[in-house]
Formats: sequence, C-alpha cells, structure tokens
Amino acid sequence: MIEPEVSEANQISAGPERGESPARKAGVLRRFHIPEALMALGVVLIVAFAVLWARQGRDNPGAPAAVQPTPFPTAPVPTATATPPPTMATPLRDAPATVVLPTIPPAPAPATPVPATSPPTRIVIPAINVDAPVVEVGWRVVEHDGQMTTEWDVADYAVGFHIGSAYPGNVGNTVLSGHHNIRGKVFRYLVNVNPGDLIILYADGRAYYYRVESKQILPEKYASDEQRRKNAELIGYFPDERLTLVTCWPYTSNTHRVVVVARPVPPPAGAQ
Repeated sequence: MIEPEVSEANQISAGPERGESPARKAGVLRRFHIPEALMALGVVLIVAFAVLWARQGRDNPGAPAAVQPTPFPTAPVPTATATPPPTMATPLRDAPATVVLPTIPPAPAPATPVPATSPPTRIVIPAINVDAPVVEVGWRVVEHDGQMTTEWDVADYAVGFHIGSAYPGNVGNTVLSGHHNIRGKVFRYLVNVNPGDLIILYADGRAYYYRVESKQILPEKYASDEQRRKNAELIGYFPDERLTLVTCWPYTSNTHRVVVVARPVPPPAGAQ
C-alpha cells in the first residue's frame, strides 16, 4: 500500500511521527535550528567583544578614548562681547575750571613822535578855546627886596616859549607862559583847565599831544623866599618829557601863580 506524500509544511506542523528514525529527527533539527544558532553565536561574540573592549580600557587607562564620529562639521559660534559704556571722568570738586581763552594779539605800540628840532610855534587848548601863536622869550636880571634875581619875560598877544627849555618830543621840561589879564590875555582861562584835558603843540610842522596831569595855584607875591624857590623849580629841568604852562592869578591881581603840568600822549583816533 502506498503512503500519501506529506509536505514539509505538514511535517513542520505535524512534527515527527512516532516511529521515525533518529537520523531523520537530527536532519530536521539541523534544517530548522541552524539560523537560530548562528544568530545566538553572533550575539555571544558581540557581548564578548564588548567585555574585552571594556576590560582593555580598564587595564590601560592611558589608551586613547574612542572617537565619536561627528556627522557634520560644526563651526565655532561667535560669542558677542558686550561693549562697556564710556566712562565719564569725574571732575575734582575743588579744582577750578580751566577756561581756554582766545589769543588776542597785543595792540601795536603807538608811534613815537619825531623829536622836534625847533621851538613850538602854536598851542591849542580845546577845553578853554585857546588857539594862539607861540614865540620865544628870555629872561632878565631884576632887584627884589635888595637881592638880584632873574625874571622871565612874558610875551604880548602870544604865548611865550622859555628859551633853553625842551623842544616838543624831547626829554625835559617844555615851559610856556602867558598873560591872563593884559596884552592879549592868552591864558585868561588857564585856571579852568582840569586833569585829562588835551593840549596840542605844533613844531616843525607836526602836532604833539599832551594831557593835563595836574594843576596848582601857588602863592607868589607875598610868599617866602623858600616858597618862591620851590615855585621856580617847577619851570626848571626834569629828566622826563613834560609840558608846563604858567600864568598869574587872580584876574584882579597877580598874587598867585597857576601851574599846569601835562604829559605826552598818542594822537587821538582820527587826529591828523
């Protein structure tokens, strides 16, 4: 009697039948358990390799660590550095503020008038409306209280320049005198001149400017000899440049002397 054929599927599902030989059973086991055995062997090898690797790293601490691969190159990310705010200088409490002033060029020095080489010929005093010619005068010897003294002449209808005094623009005392109540009265109002008033002398065709510095009214007619000598010193020589004007006072007598002293100054703005 012929047995029906049994497929492998039926064999697997049905398993070995009773009465099969051991050889057949072994072939079936080899056929169906070799893949599983290979997989199990692979797992064992992987585990063993891992154990050996770990043991090698523990036994050799200086060995280089495993390098983990970097999937993509990475560039360093720049770090933003905060900029500190500007530091304000703390001013010293008691330190004075420094102020830088603009540089101002010095004013040019006024031109020095050329010293005259001849006596003055004209005098102008705007404050008292004087505009008069100037002429040279000398002196003479007279007797006074039994003593011989010198006395200056006084010009008529003009202002007199004392011979021997300084020419305008030169070091020394330029001395001028004039009547106040007779023969032209050129210095009638000299007593009204005040410090700061302008006086102009003309010599050699040039103008020389002066400003009044002082005015004195001094006793003369009934003064002591000592007082008269002091008065005379005012029309003598001085080692600086000055102008001295002299006349008598008061109008009804000649008991006193009016003495005006002026100093040279630069020409006023716009002066010719």
